[in-house]
Amino acid sequence: MIEPRTATVNLLVTKTLEIDEPDWCIGHRTDEAQFKPDVTHYGPEHTVEVNGFRVLQAVLSQSPYAEHSSPDPVLYVEEGDFTGSYTPDGVEQLADALTAAADRLRTLGRDLAEILDGGGQ
Repeated sequence: MIEPRTATVNLLVTKTLEIDEPDWCIGHRTDEAQFKPDVTHYGPEHTVEVNGFRVLQAVLSQSPYAEHSSPDPVLYVEEGDFTGSYTPDGVEQLADALTAAADRLRTLGRDLAEILDGGGQ
């Protein structure tokens, strides 16, 4: 008598997941969340642009089910597009833009601290 053969197959099962949403969240990139750890809350994007320089972009984000990073809200920052060669006037403009960006980052950092302290969920 021949015994039946079996195989183990991994399946990707898709189902909806209802999650708590912080007050600051404006949405999710649902097409990026294939697994629970991929779920990320996003706040509004902040672009700091001064004198034509896009110095940085920052967005509040939280991945509550993350396996390799903090589940707490964080400020995700991307550098701008200011790589290049500058004249002395251009260097001054870039320095001014970086100073303005630093001021904006400090404000966003204080906003994040308030959220982490329970002031904005």
